[in-house]
Amino acid sequence: MLIKDKDILVQNEDNIAAEDKLRPAPKGIDKEHMHEAWGDAFDYYLRGITAKYLQFRGRATRLEFWGFAVVSSLLYLPLYLLGDYIDMPLLPYYYALATLIPSFAVTARRLHDTNKRSALYLAVTAVLMAFMFINPTYASVPALAWAVVMIKLLSKPTDDEDGLYGEKNKDDEIYGSDNEPIIAKFRFLALVMSAIWIIATGVLFDNWSREAEQKGTIELIYEEVEALAQKENLSADEILKAQTAMKQILRQLQGQAISEKKKQELIMQAVQSVKNAATSGNGE
Repeated sequence: MLIKDKDILVQNEDNIAAEDKLRPAPKGIDKEHMHEAWGDAFDYYLRGITAKYLQFRGRATRLEFWGFAVVSSLLYLPLYLLGDYIDMPLLPYYYALATLIPSFAVTARRLHDTNKRSALYLAVTAVLMAFMFINPTYASVPALAWAVVMIKLLSKPTDDEDGLYGEKNKDDEIYGSDNEPIIAKFRFLALVMSAIWIIATGVLFDNWSREAEQKGTIELIYEEVEALAQKENLSADEILKAQTAMKQILRQLQGQAISEKKKQELIMQAVQSVKNAATSGNGE
């Protein structure tokens, strides 16, 4: 490199450094605006599940949509904890079902605000949601791709044209320069909380499925023991002995995935416990 080129490079670096010093530091969100925005978010949510429960027409700003979404997603954790406390683990899913219609309604209004027809987008979303419940393995990739498309659409600013859905909603700009950061913060929180809940749901359903399988195996063993007890003409004391032995066997089920081979082994152990009880009874 020529000496002249080096001098020019050093001078450019000095100019950039000087500009960085003169450039004002990025300003955070005004605290007052942030407090007001959270109040708006709760207000949008409450109106969304009451007065606007079935309102698919009209427009919804980004602030209204992401405010509704962030409050809705934040409610899953306390509902899960409450459901666990009162022994109702499905409580957050009852809540999700109860708020499904207003969630679709605010999504439709948000799409209208970007001058998009909502029917097709909502139909595809509903089909993929149903597919996720039926076969999450194959539905996860198209569902994720569609979620990216929807997030981009729902994050678009209000359309300036009057279009098919009325005049531009000026509430999309009520916080001035803080408006975009506030919307971004609500969107980030809503997406993170939703992702956490989707992952947690997968884990919970896996646990519930395993527990159901264990319960089915236990019931099958009980039926086998009862049938054998009747066949062997066991007395009440002998049946109690068999059940006591069987309880030790069933402890093996805790926290385990049960294969068909394992299930048959457990049944054979239960059968053997009945035979042992019968032999013990005959020996007495």
